[in-house]
Amino acid sequence: MKGMLAVAAIILNVLGWYSKRFCDWYVQYVFPLLGKTYGGLTSILPFSVGEAMIAIGIFLLFTSGIMLFFYIFGKKKKRQMAGKYLRGCTWVLIIVCLVMTLNCSLLYHVSPLEETYLAGKGKYGDEELRKLRDYVVVQINELSQEVERDSKGDLTYDGNMGEQARIEMRKLGTKFQRLKGHYPNPKGIYFSDFLSQQYMMGYYFPFAMEATYNQTMYVVNVPYTMCHELAHVKGFIYEDEANFFGYLACVQSEEAFFRYSGYMGVINYIEKDFKNTIKSEEELKAHPTIHPLVKRDDIFLKAEDWERIEERKLFDTNTVNEISNNFTETTLVLNGVSDGMRSYHRVVQLLLAYYDGILY
Repeated sequence: MKGMLAVAAIILNVLGWYSKRFCDWYVQYVFPLLGKTYGGLTSILPFSVGEAMIAIGIFLLFTSGIMLFFYIFGKKKKRQMAGKYLRGCTWVLIIVCLVMTLNCSLLYHVSPLEETYLAGKGKYGDEELRKLRDYVVVQINELSQEVERDSKGDLTYDGNMGEQARIEMRKLGTKFQRLKGHYPNPKGIYFSDFLSQQYMMGYYFPFAMEATYNQTMYVVNVPYTMCHELAHVKGFIYEDEANFFGYLACVQSEEAFFRYSGYMGVINYIEKDFKNTIKSEEELKAHPTIHPLVKRDDIFLKAEDWERIEERKLFDTNTVNEISNNFTETTLVLNGVSDGMRSYHRVVQLLLAYYDGILY
């Protein structure tokens, strides 16, 4: 049985790398069933199952090292005990590899949005980029003065953000077939302070098919992050595509806070490309300026949260961030995303294609 599961994982990975047609079929018909069944079960639990699995995995890795020592150097009884434990761990490893293949690896080899929903769109230059940028800036400037704030001027939200994110994603299902159906409850990460040291806003846990988010980060980032991670749950594993759907889900909302979060989620990607097209101060002045409130809200964490994290940290933040970036970069490249973390930035091209016929 163990051998059959290992062979199945190998065959699926080979099919994934060499047959885009198979992956498209898989994400269209099989993956949604896993989300509805397995993902539905993990969604019932109030805590992040994926986060718990990682903790268990770290424990198993540590104890496996000890058992390996006993297996090599221990006496007969200890070798027998260690052997049973290590054989059990190989079962866990094979199952993890199979689950990762089904819930993550295969998704990296499906046809991208440019070949499916956005097929047939043209190429875009400085003029289209500037129109997109000016449109987003006008929207975000207006919303910055509409959203609710507390006495300090910090943003506030009074409502069930997770449920609203699911509602907004279901709406997209009327336009994008793969976004139809069941959505799990987005879950807050228990160790969000440690996640903040990685500068991560959320995670899609393939082990549990969960959309999770950083509970410590500034509240404006939460709706966009929830919708981004829910897009992953629907099989859109590329980061630029998840960014794209996170944006669309939020900006279509009737709630100003969600719309603000959506525009905030992409403004820096667009602004960076836009500024690369500007040659002079006079040229820059011809375009709308980002409102000071937007700049005030454009933060990952509030200052007091950073201060608390730095006071209580177990590990150096720069080191944690560097390790996290290297891990993410390596994971993306190994799965065929050649530009690694820079792929997040490709959302600008998707937005240019989406607004073709709307803004230009």
